[in-house]
Amino acid sequence: GILRTFDQFTNLVLQEASERRILVVSKELSESDAADDSGSLPTICYQTDIQLGLFIVRGDNVVLLGEVDDDEQRNEDQIQFVSLEEFEQLEEQEVKRKEESGGDDEPVNWDFDMDLVA
Repeated sequence: GILRTFDQFTNLVLQEASERRILVVSKELSESDAADDSGSLPTICYQTDIQLGLFIVRGDNVVLLGEVDDDEQRNEDQIQFVSLEEFEQLEEQEVKRKEESGGDDEPVNWDFDMDLVA
């Protein structure tokens, strides 16, 4: 969205705010494709934006604020913008694919405090 104003408590007013949803999917390997040097499968990112409108964000909830470069011409081979309906269909297909494969995909570990463990 567009940052309209903020105050000393980091309360924000965002106009034309949107939620960006991203889905990372492994590409189906054809005979001409191969795994990269690390041995992992090539991936493609699907993303969609959901328009939310005017948002007032309380400063207690702000962790990071930054500018997003919306240059859609970059990484066209890796990132595809799709409609919300297409995104939800792709999400359902990915869930079914993971269920059929036995859920062998390892979950991402987001434990940021590992360096604090004695």
